[in-house]
Amino acid sequence: MNTSVKFLIPTIFLALGFILSCNDESSPVGKEDSDVNNPTTIETPSIPDPPPTLASSSPKIPPTDPPTTPTPTETPYNENVPLDTDTNPEELSMKIKEIEEKIQTLEKNSEKHYDEYYKMVDYQKEILNEVKRRKMIMRSKTVGTPEQIKAQKDFEDQKKLGKEKLQILKEKNILLNNLNKSINAARDEKIDLEKKQEDYLKKQKEREKKN
Repeated sequence: MNTSVKFLIPTIFLALGFILSCNDESSPVGKEDSDVNNPTTIETPSIPDPPPTLASSSPKIPPTDPPTTPTPTETPYNENVPLDTDTNPEELSMKIKEIEEKIQTLEKNSEKHYDEYYKMVDYQKEILNEVKRRKMIMRSKTVGTPEQIKAQKDFEDQKKLGKEKLQILKEKNILLNNLNKSINAARDEKIDLEKKQEDYLKKQKEREKKN
C-alpha cells in the first residue's frame, strides 16, 4: 500500500465515524413523538475527494518520437560531431547536488508532518469516543430536566470540537499529499539531470578514445 493511501484511510475512517456518531438519532428518552418523527438534522462535515496516490501524482511525460539520428552502435563514431556545448558537466553536477539537498529537505519535512498527522489521528479517535459517550448520557436523561440540558450542551460542545479537529486533519492530509507531489517532481528532475550527465560523459569518453 502506498504512502498516500496509508494516511488517507484513517482520515476517511474518522470522518465516517464522526458523521455516523453525530447523525445517529440523539433524542433523549421521553421525547415527544412529534419530535421523534421529525428529528433535528445535525450538520456534519463532508468527506473530501481522495487525493491522488504517489504513483499518479508524478508528472506524466508525453511519449516522444523515435530518434531520427543513428545510435553509436548503428554507425561508426564520427569525430567531427561536436559535443553538446549547452551541456556543462560541472553545472550538471552542481544542479544534481542542489536537487538532492532539496529532496532531503522535503523528505525531512514530510516525516515531521507524518508524525504530527498520526498523533492527530489518535486524538481524533479519542474525541469520537467521547462524542459517543456524551450522546448516550444525553439520551438517558429526561427531556427538559437540568441534567438533560447540561448533557445536551456537553454533547454539542464535544461535537463542535470534533468538527474543528477533523477539518485540521483534512488540511494536514492535503499538505502531505502536496509534499509527496513535490518529492516526486524533484526525483524526476534528478533522474533527468543524471541522464544528461551520463550521456555527456559517454560521448566525451568515446571522443577521447578516438583521439
